[in-house]
Amino acid sequence: AVDPRGNIVLDSQADAELVFIRNADINGQSANLLKIKDAMGKAVTIDDTAFASDPQSVMLVSDLKANTVYRIEEPSLGFEPGVAYSASDSEGLAGQLNLDNGVLTPIATGFGSMRGVIFVPPAKK
Repeated sequence: AVDPRGNIVLDSQADAELVFIRNADINGQSANLLKIKDAMGKAVTIDDTAFASDPQSVMLVSDLKANTVYRIEEPSLGFEPGVAYSASDSEGLAGQLNLDNGVLTPIATGFGSMRGVIFVPPAKK
């Protein structure tokens, strides 16, 4: 994925980390790691991360075990543009990811093995 600042974002799934690569197209690249965890501090693996582009966007996530793609519409206050949302394969949830501390807060739970995440912008009127 690419974050709103143009950094490349890769998941290091087995390590429960995201890798951010800044200035990937020029000399002077740098990489930073973000450990992913739940509110209690337990490591959480994630399979995919996407960034909301519009509060009215719709999130599509896939559940490998259920062989199903789910549509998640507006959590209670809508999707915040620029905020990271991730799918956890180990915890069976989709959540909002705090990029300051790595805490993944669930917004939808009860899935088998969540994988891809993508946001679909609202239809133009």
